[in-house]
Amino acid sequence: MSSERNAAATRLTNALRGSSAQALMVSHAVAAKVGLNMTDLECLDVIQMSGRVTAGELARRTGLSTGAMTTAIDRLVRAGYVERQDDPNDRRRVFVMARPDRLQALWAIYAPLQAAMEQLYEGWSEEELTRIATFMERATAVSATFVSGLQGD
Repeated sequence: MSSERNAAATRLTNALRGSSAQALMVSHAVAAKVGLNMTDLECLDVIQMSGRVTAGELARRTGLSTGAMTTAIDRLVRAGYVERQDDPNDRRRVFVMARPDRLQALWAIYAPLQAAMEQLYEGWSEEELTRIATFMERATAVSATFVSGLQGD
């Protein structure tokens, strides 16, 4: 690897680490503002992005035990952010779904950050945004594989 490429890769690694740390700080601040813990807030985000998910799927995606996931879902249900829905095709399965009416308050908190990000996107072409998104999706997959390996030890 050339020294210029190495320097660029190091800069990118540092930027990813900084972004990860900042994302944790955002989650911590928002969770505190709405009275959730960070794990529950991140689980809520996964639920919201999934549309609906089973507790088992959510446990696998987050790396939490099924017992810890049940406790987190219970807290989210009590807080009014999610609801459980029986699977009409399998009595043993229950889906967890976000309550859109309750998410509005969360989106209002995130709105200034989202607006600032959308303004940032304006400086990039569609092709560049697509490349960045592809990179971030792949980086997320690499990170998820890493976490799975740690949990398998």
